[in-house]
Amino acid sequence: DLRFLRVLRVVGVFKLTRYSSSMTLLLSVLKEEAKPIAASMFVLFLLVIIAASMTYLAEHTAQPDKFGTIPAAMWWAIITMTTVGYGDVIPVTVIGKFLAACIGIIGMGMVALPAGLLASGFNSALHRRRREYEEAVEEALANGVLSHSEIEQLEETQVELGITHEDAMELLETGIRRSGAAVYACPHCNKPLYHQTAGLESED
Repeated sequence: DLRFLRVLRVVGVFKLTRYSSSMTLLLSVLKEEAKPIAASMFVLFLLVIIAASMTYLAEHTAQPDKFGTIPAAMWWAIITMTTVGYGDVIPVTVIGKFLAACIGIIGMGMVALPAGLLASGFNSALHRRRREYEEAVEEALANGVLSHSEIEQLEETQVELGITHEDAMELLETGIRRSGAAVYACPHCNKPLYHQTAGLESED
């Protein structure tokens, strides 16, 4: 019965990510950090194999049912290195316990490495997007007056970059203070206006 393949329709939900700036940011960070994360996962995989092999040599005689083979010992190595620690399989020899302590300490650092890479990637991506919006603000204020069309363009840029309204207003006000430009210009009479809230709500 191949009707279970209908569940694959759920994959279509991922198309909605193109309309979410947060999901777009996540995908872009994953793409940028793919090589470093892959390298760290490869090193982690090698450490799992080494840990399983060493533990097998130390424990296979004392616990042949649990550490009888290296693949069987890999289960324990993965659970230990990821600091999950189910406790269903534990070393009983002195050497095995010593290896478990070393593997647990090394595992904490290695498992945290991909998370650190992602955090660094998010920070860099957010900083880069803020810088792009700052450049858009500087370009809009270059002529000394922010027109109605430039307001709309900045709002579109804000949505495209996934910047919150509060951050956008902070960056805009900072750019205005630095440039000393007139704040906004009325699209009808071309008089300068002061923008305080979202959208195009302004006051003289």
